[in-house]
Amino acid sequence: MVLKNKMELTPKQLELKRENHYVWANYLKNWSLNRSGVWYTTKKLKIAHDSVKAIAKEKDLYRYQYITEQHLKLILFISTQSPEEQQKNHKLYLEPFLKLQEIESLYIKSGKRDKKVLAHIEAFKSNTIENLHTAHEKAAEVVLKGLQNYDLTVLNDLQNFCQFMNYWGHQIARTKPFRDRIIASQENEQLQRIYKESWWFISYMFGMNLGKSFFETRKIDKHCLLINETEEDFITSDHPIINVHASINGNDITAPSEDEADFFYAISPKLGYMINRSDRFEKGINYVSIDFVKEINRKLAFNADQYIIGTTETQLKIYKTFVGKRLKIIKEIKSSEVNKPRI
Repeated sequence: MVLKNKMELTPKQLELKRENHYVWANYLKNWSLNRSGVWYTTKKLKIAHDSVKAIAKEKDLYRYQYITEQHLKLILFISTQSPEEQQKNHKLYLEPFLKLQEIESLYIKSGKRDKKVLAHIEAFKSNTIENLHTAHEKAAEVVLKGLQNYDLTVLNDLQNFCQFMNYWGHQIARTKPFRDRIIASQENEQLQRIYKESWWFISYMFGMNLGKSFFETRKIDKHCLLINETEEDFITSDHPIINVHASINGNDITAPSEDEADFFYAISPKLGYMINRSDRFEKGINYVSIDFVKEINRKLAFNADQYIIGTTETQLKIYKTFVGKRLKIIKEIKSSEVNKPRI
């Protein structure tokens, strides 16, 4: 049924989206002085300047991979940790991919080889999750533009608020650093492999869950717009939304409690957004100190995998030594647990 509905795709829609950005390129342009190029750290922690389209991406990160019984078992197990209503949503999004497998299997057995049919199958595999993320980005645009004008009333519209929280949840779960941390924390190599092969869908489930959770707790959390008028800009990273609650120890990989949740997102070098459980900031508009900006920049770099992005080369030189340390700590702790003598 899914394939039938996709048969009228245009040549443009049939182009395979292989280079999957896990941080929205248009968002990164806020750190560009020419709306294209930005300063960023490379894999070897050098500092370079290039187009936003060249960074924070991975080939086929969101591409469908064949769902074996092992993959399906893991996906459904993770889903069962959610409320029943959300489990139904997960299955609703999963069903087209299972149907695709069935259709493709029947097509291969038929012995037929039609280039148009194969092109549609490949487009569905490569583009479906990527297109969903693009839709979430576009839906959040009106909110992000409003916030950049210091207009919090844009969130009074419940639909806007829902779409912004959906975008927020997916921006946490869709990144490569988030994936690598989750996989590194698994107990054995076989489970890590199954997680990685299933991640294209698992990450989307996590994003759905996080967005729904932030939306449901909107009356409990403090939503804060943070204006930065200091002499230092906010940087951003390849994992741009992080929990900066004061109680979180960077050397501890245990999950924080529900109340230890102060999530920060730099919207631009001079503007941030926080969803807080603490009393660090009041609900609404707040002005931040330079000490806060430096603290946040350190934490963003610490939680990054490879990329921190800023407005100047000089600023990135200060923070590049923190990049990648979070994942390194997780791997070291898990390695020590595996090698611990058994009594």
